[in-house]
Amino acid sequence: MAMATTEKLLSQVLRERRATPHFDPAPVDEEDLKKILQAGLEAPSGYNLQPWRFVVVRQPEQRKKLRAAAMNQPKVEEAPVVIVACGDTLGWRNGDLEETLRLAKKHGVGDEAQHQKARNAVNGFLGGEPGSAGGISPGLGLWVNRHVMIATTTMMLMAEALGYDTAPMEGFFEDKVKSLLKIPESVRVVALLGIGRRQGDDKPYGGRFPISRTVFAEEWGKPIA
Repeated sequence: MAMATTEKLLSQVLRERRATPHFDPAPVDEEDLKKILQAGLEAPSGYNLQPWRFVVVRQPEQRKKLRAAAMNQPKVEEAPVVIVACGDTLGWRNGDLEETLRLAKKHGVGDEAQHQKARNAVNGFLGGEPGSAGGISPGLGLWVNRHVMIATTTMMLMAEALGYDTAPMEGFFEDKVKSLLKIPESVRVVALLGIGRRQGDDKPYGGRFPISRTVFAEEWGKPIA
């Protein structure tokens, strides 16, 4: 019987995580991969619309092709798992909203009047022109980007908690990634996440700005106590 993986504390993960320069070809355990993906699905999203979509790339030949679409970064081909994190800009219109409301009803969240209010709010927010009276959407591309990155970060932290190493990547040609993976035009490719075991030394700690430089109290520029 395989021993259960002991998960690292979140505080340890945040302190020790580095973007992995190179990966060992050893595979990621299937059950661990399911846990990592499920962690992403548990991420929060506006109106619980969950606009993320993930393409899991594991076949060596496909990873090699993906590397060519990702500015020839070796770790795209080296990592045994690369998750291509995407955001569906039209999912809310093509069934996600109604499925969200169905799930809410199933779990006893809200009544029909509240569901209709949510339906109206989503259609007004995402269906209107940015800045118009009927819709204050910042743009569907930006909207899905925000939520997909939350889910991607959640998966990255879960992978690290399970003892794997990760490399989030934003260097890729979106049109080439879409063509390779047959991703619809209405879907945005937001990030790539390599997962596996690192090969060689970890990336050194580059330091972080102190609170005094980046955190303000009540208004911009006012130091926090």
